[in-house]
Amino acid sequence: MKTLLFVTDLAFAERFIDWNNLDWGIQRVDACRTTQGELLLVELEDLNPYLSLLELSEDTRQCFIESMKSSLQKALLD
Repeated sequence: MKTLLFVTDLAFAERFIDWNNLDWGIQRVDACRTTQGELLLVELEDLNPYLSLLELSEDTRQCFIESMKSSLQKALLD
């Protein structure tokens, strides 16, 4: 049962992730489950400010930053 919930939870979140037009970034999808087991969207947050880039290695951090810059530039130019 847990595997099925994980798959349906992921599919729920991916609907909102697919809706976002950024190629790279951080997106948090918060939801709550009703007593009937359905998911309801609580909050959708792009560019999560709680991400700590300082926890990443220098190479990974720079790669992320460059990918994020490219994605934002592409989104602004489209």
